[in-house]
Amino acid sequence: MRFFKKRGVLPEIEVDDHNQKRKLAAYSTLGIMFPASIAIGLFMGVILDDLLGTDPVLTIILTLYGLAAGFYNFFRVINKYEKRK
Repeated sequence: MRFFKKRGVLPEIEVDDHNQKRKLAAYSTLGIMFPASIAIGLFMGVILDDLLGTDPVLTIILTLYGLAAGFYNFFRVINKYEKRK
């Protein structure tokens, strides 16, 4: 890492206090939470469609539910840390 910092490849991120570190950690999980919630809804829909024989219905419904859950988590995390200003 020091090699890349010397040459200016990685930006210097100065984290002042514990609250900033916590905020940075919460924001970094958003990139995983959002697609994971959509993927879980999609896979659950495909499995339930195969079991129940309702070909695209549950896949579409549960994918949309996963999308809504992803947006809900996204805005929940953003609002939690932006209110502390």
